[in-house]
Order: sequence, then structure tokens, then C-alpha cells
Amino acid sequence: MLIFTNNLSENRNVFIIFLLLFYSCQGEAENKLLEVIKVKELKIKPEVLTIPNPPYVHLIESDSGQYLFYLNPNSKSLQFMNMEDGKVANEIILEYDGPNSMSRRSGIAGLENDKVWTTFRPHAIAYFNYKAEIQFKKDIPSGEVDITYVGSSFQKGLHQYGDKVFGMQPLFMNHHGMNKDDIQKHSLVYSYDMVSDQTKWYDVYYAKDYWDSGKKLSNFSWVRREDKLYIAPWYDHEIQVFDMQKEQVTIKVEAKSDHINSFYYVNEIPGTHEEGLLNILNNDLYGIILYDKYRDCFYRFFYPGFTDDEEYAIDKLWMLRNSRPFTGVMVLDKDLNIIGEHIFDKFQVHASSNVFVGEEGLYLSLNNENSPDYDEDHLRYMVVQFEVGE
Repeated sequence: MLIFTNNLSENRNVFIIFLLLFYSCQGEAENKLLEVIKVKELKIKPEVLTIPNPPYVHLIESDSGQYLFYLNPNSKSLQFMNMEDGKVANEIILEYDGPNSMSRRSGIAGLENDKVWTTFRPHAIAYFNYKAEIQFKKDIPSGEVDITYVGSSFQKGLHQYGDKVFGMQPLFMNHHGMNKDDIQKHSLVYSYDMVSDQTKWYDVYYAKDYWDSGKKLSNFSWVRREDKLYIAPWYDHEIQVFDMQKEQVTIKVEAKSDHINSFYYVNEIPGTHEEGLLNILNNDLYGIILYDKYRDCFYRFFYPGFTDDEEYAIDKLWMLRNSRPFTGVMVLDKDLNIIGEHIFDKFQVHASSNVFVGEEGLYLSLNNENSPDYDEDHLRYMVVQFEVGE
């Protein structure tokens, strides 16, 4: 049994000892089942009204307290909210005209010291200060395939390493007009050198067998650990590790959940929006990957397919897509060995956004849009750690 305690150094030692014992006796068995240790629940009423699952959430832990950074769509600003009392400690008011306009913003790509990274349509990267003044902006030229869009989020962020800024392009530009061989032309990773003013696309692609069984969709989340980026596709089991210093993929690991067995193949355009949404819900997919620096492990979320006999209106289908009925999480060690996995109760958590890691554990939103406990007035979190069941 593995238990994460409140002593961080003790956690690390226990964790390593457990892994040595665990993998020395592990054969071809299925993934271990993880049990949840609930550290605490939080219910926060924001001083300034926001949505229950705000985008671009980032936890800041300091000597002065815990602060949640997020985009408030209601006020069109980025806010730093004190998690103790819900008050806004700082606010970045975004402008939508003039030289600092955010009207063509395609995502918030990361928070770094006193600047906020962002992306712009059609394909530019930038950062601005806490006064919302754009300090840097650069168009990203296409590689072998013409790109029409570059987006971002905190799970699809920009990462600076030395003089270079690394970004991603996870989407196929012409899904229905391309063939299997074209996959190896769609580079997933680029960098911009802020000294030489040069952009470089890398030989990083989805797996060569990505379309062997049909035309899977394209998307991935990535996360940074030290000088490496961990690329976790939504529609494939394989995680690739990109070394920013060597500027190449150094490791590929099959990290399969026991519950992910049927991906959505889009060989032709669905006849209706309802059909497309049902196909997404009926099939499995992976989601966000997070790195836990306190326990030196990774969390890879996944969503088993969901079917029932009830007919849903399109608005309800969108809600089910945004807050999947069933959510699971795999825990992997720093070498991407699977420690185990856990599936939460139906509608228990919302994990397609608004999930993050803190010193006490993994923060999960309890505001699943389809739950009877969904609360539009509060931010609600469950902080968890995991142990391997006997």
C-alpha cells in the first residue's frame, strides 16, 4: 500500500521504495487499482461572479497564501483570487481594441513570473505584463503543412527553455482531405528563437500506425518536467518525451489505461451535430496530463465511453461532452511506468478543465455540469492523493 503523507521528503522516499518493490514483482497483470485518499473539500464563493469551471486555472502557492489565477469570462479579465476568502487580490483587465487588443486571442498559454504567455489567431505567440501591455508578439510561419491556427491553454502551453520558446500544433489541418502518409508531415512541435528570430519545426509526429484502423481525431495535452515536454495524445496510448535541450524525441512509452479500448474514428463527416456528439460520447479518449512536482509523478486523465437508451437534446449532449459522465485518472511515475488508475463515480468530477496540482495533492473540480450538486455560485474542489489497493 502506498500512502502520500504531508511530509514531502518522506513522500518522495516512500514513493521510490514502493516503486522498486512494485515493479520488481509486476508481470503482465492489468493496471493496479488506485484508492482515493480525500485530503479535504473546498467550497469558495468568489467575490466577483465567475463561472463554476473557469478556464486557464493555475494555482499559486506562496507564503502569503493560496491564489487561483483564471480567466473570468464575465468580467473579461484575468484574476488572482484568494482561495481563503474568494476576494480578488489582483486583476489584469484585458483590452479589445488598440495596440494591446486581445480580440484575436486564441488562448492563454502560461503564467511566468510577471508575464502571461498567449497565442493569437491565426498563428502568433506573445506575452503581456500585468497591465495587459503586449511586450512581445511574433507570427509563427508554417512548416511542411500550412497551418491555419495556433491555440493554447495551460495544458497546451508555451514553454521557454533558454532563448527558445516551444509550442505545439496538435491538430490536423485537413482531416478529411489527407491520407495516412500525410500524418508524418504534420509536425506537432515548433520553437521560436528569441535571439536569432528563427522558427523551427521538429520531426515530432503522431505514431506511424495512428490511422491503421481508421481516421482518429487529433489533439494532445503536454506538460513539462525539467527540460522535457511530455506529449500525451487524446486518441492514442503512446506518450512521447521531447527533450528541449537535444531538440528531439528521446522516449516513447505505451501508457494504456485498461478502460480505453475504443477510439472515435471519423472516416466521414457525421450527418448531424447530434450524431457527432453521440459518437464522441460513445467512445473512449484521454485528456489532460499534469505533472506533480511534490510527488514527482504524472496524472493522465481519461474518459471511458458512455451509452444509454435515453434520447438527449443537443444542449444536453454538449453538457455531457464538456463534463463527461465518467472520468478516470492514471498515475505514472517519473519514468512513465503506470502505478495504477482510478475511475470516479458517475458525474462526480469535472476534469476536462479546472484541474491542477498543489502541495496537498491533486485538485479536482466537483462541479460536473450534469451532477445534481452542480453549483453555479461556488468553486468546489476535492483535494486527493492516491494509494494502491491491496
